[in-house]
Amino acid sequence: MTSNEVIEQIAAVDLSTVANIATALTVLTAVVFGLIEMRRAREEREERAAFVAVQAILTPAWMQSMTLVQAISEGTTALQIEADPRLFQAVQSIACILKTLGYAVFARMVPLNAVDELLGGTVRIAWRNLHGYVEYERERAGSKKNWEWFQ
Repeated sequence: MTSNEVIEQIAAVDLSTVANIATALTVLTAVVFGLIEMRRAREEREERAAFVAVQAILTPAWMQSMTLVQAISEGTTALQIEADPRLFQAVQSIACILKTLGYAVFARMVPLNAVDELLGGTVRIAWRNLHGYVEYERERAGSKKNWEWFQ
């Protein structure tokens, strides 16, 4: 074998190796790009779900009900809540909405951090004002699972 033939074989091997490396890098780049796009799509879906959930909640009825629930003074009993039809309706409405939202967070349809940022303070006030009523309802129903997603 002449030196020219040896050089041609080395060049051929080197060209083959370069082509393999280029192919591997192309595949690796495609995989990384795909993972980044999947993550971005998931975040976008979570943001859309949070927006839709909040949009569905923030109705005039929600706002009226939450105004009444936020105005409940400390020490208000369950019987006092039930004695006022408007307040009772507001409490039931808020509880139903927040139970649904709580389940949506649990099922990972809506991210917890989005709900916390958008409604966290309101939800905490509602829980503080309705905690006693929820305990009353649980005792009356004989189930600790009543209103669990609200809590």
